[in-house]
Amino acid sequence: MIEAAAFEREVRQLHEFFERWYAGDCDRSDIGRLEVLDESFIMIGPDGRSLSVDDVKAMVESAYGRNRMRIEIRNVTVASGGTYGTYEEWQTVGGSTSGRISTAMMADDPDAPNGLRWMHLHETRLPAALR
Repeated sequence: MIEAAAFEREVRQLHEFFERWYAGDCDRSDIGRLEVLDESFIMIGPDGRSLSVDDVKAMVESAYGRNRMRIEIRNVTVASGGTYGTYEEWQTVGGSTSGRISTAMMADDPDAPNGLRWMHLHETRLPAALR
């Protein structure tokens, strides 16, 4: 069962890594942070495309230093039973902000940061009116 505090900590820390990575404010060797994604991890992006763990890693790796952005995580919840949770992710690039709501499934893994491994992620765009 996923603990709410660990789930929220993992979501926030991974997205803090993304901010640093996309800005080029960390070492390229920090890409190892993505090892928290399970080998069977699947991400369904806001555009409906399904990406494998290898697709996600390649996409992130190729974006090193290309984009300074601010990522704000809001409204983190863990579902009853503790197998998945949701959160809002608001990205600001330049003066433009976009949002998405994400449902993430994680599994306990004592060797992973925060004791959790990402198994699945599904993102849906949020309307600008919710900002």
